[in-house]
Order: sequence, then structure tokens, then C-alpha cells
Amino acid sequence: MSDMNCWDRLGLAPTPDEREIKRTYARLLKATRPEENPEGFQALRLAFEEAMWQSSEMSRTPPQPVVPPDSERDPREVEAEALLRPHIEKLAELNEQGTEEEAMAKLDAVLDAFELRDAGARDPLLWQLFEDGMLWVCCDIAANHDAFLRAGVDLFGWMEPDSWLRQRDPKTVEWLGLRLHEADALEAVDELLALLDEGEERQAMVELARLAEAEVLINVDVRHLFEAELMVSLSEYDNMPLQFAGAALTLFGWRRDHRHLEEYHPDAWREFGRKIKPLIAF
Repeated sequence: MSDMNCWDRLGLAPTPDEREIKRTYARLLKATRPEENPEGFQALRLAFEEAMWQSSEMSRTPPQPVVPPDSERDPREVEAEALLRPHIEKLAELNEQGTEEEAMAKLDAVLDAFELRDAGARDPLLWQLFEDGMLWVCCDIAANHDAFLRAGVDLFGWMEPDSWLRQRDPKTVEWLGLRLHEADALEAVDELLALLDEGEERQAMVELARLAEAEVLINVDVRHLFEAELMVSLSEYDNMPLQFAGAALTLFGWRRDHRHLEEYHPDAWREFGRKIKPLIAF
């Protein structure tokens, strides 16, 4: 399959973002079932595999930004960038390899060290360079913590209607919005599990019914992520809360529409089916 056909078949621009490729593939699977369209399914699968391979190659050799030589830049900018760079790189490292608490603590330390909290007192040049670095950490590295992403969005107002980022790069703002919705969806899963762990199964069912119609799950990719993470979590219970699991099965139509769940975590889907059998024919 050619490079062009691979991305065209998925309806994506070439990207190193494997999660985006997987989300798109899961969505397309809903309309391309192997039993109904075996040739289309095979073509989609080949496109997915090729895109994942190309994505890994892109990650190994990321494009380098064009930066003017230091001799052509304002010496203050060069000096400020040199001061900030190791801190930005550390923030990226902690997002990819550290805990959320470590990343947030480092962010607080940078804001304090460079006196960036007070809008009236901070150095505008440092603030601009710091924002550029934070945008890179939030959007371009392999992974970042949800709380860190929220902090970046709140700190710089990227999602505001009149933000410079929305005016200059609406696609990035759209991506940030999707990531925030994903974070909200995962947080909602955690809250449901907390209710179940507290023995509040009925209340959890009420909340699940509300979420099924909520704005946070309007986007199909976010909805699939929510469903998949919920299913995986339910599969891990020694004593699955069967009434709640049955409600999820019904609300989201998993008996007839579950390919995205199988693709997301095949073992968890099988375990979920095994554990829910006492409640319903699966």
C-alpha cells in the first residue's frame, strides 16, 4: 500500500500520534465489518498497520524546527531561551516518564523561580518563551498528564474565544479540546468506580445514565475511550457489579456494537463477557 493510500484510507493526515490512528481505526471498524465487507475490512486493516509503522518511523526522526542562528537573534531572547530550555525539557521528561505529582510540582517550581505568576510583574519575553515551551510539552511530546494539560490550558487561556492560538492555529485548539474531553471522560470513569467501591451501585447507575447523554461523550472517539476504559475496569473486578455492568451493556449497546471494545483490549472484553454471563446471555 502506498504512503498516500494508507493515510487516505484512514482519512488522516500523516501523524506520529498512535492514539489518533487507533481511535480513527476503531471508529472506521464500526462501518466496515469483516463478515459484511471482507475486502474493505482487509484494506482497512492493512492501512492501519502501515500507518502505525509510519507513525513509529516519524517518532524516531521528528522534524526539526527552523530556528534562525543565534547571531541573528536578540541576545536577550537567546539568553532567556537558554535559561528556560532545561526546565522545559524536564517538564517534558516528567510528563512522559514521571508521575503527575512530579510534573505539577516542577511546573509550580518554574513559575516561582522565574516569577511568572504575577501578570503585572513578570518578564514578557520570558513569559512568551515559556508559553512556547509549554505548548510544545502539551501538544507535541508522546504523552502528558491530564492535570498538567489542564494547567497549561488555564494558565495561557488557549481555549478562550479570543486567544492568539485559536486565531493562528484552530486545529491545535480543536485537538486540545478533544484531549480535555478525553480527560473528563476518564475522570468520569474514576468517579463511577469510586461509587461502586463505596457500595453505591444504584447511584453509579443513575450517574452512568446521565453520562450516556452528556455533552462530554458527544464525540465518538471520546465516547469509545470512555466505554473501553469502563469495560476494562469492570472486567478487573473479582465480583463484578452485575446490575451496573448490565446497565452499561444496555445503555451503550455493547451486545451488537462491541468491535471497538475488542480492538481496545481483547482479553478484557473476553473477561467481561465471562463475568457477566450470570446476568444475561452474552
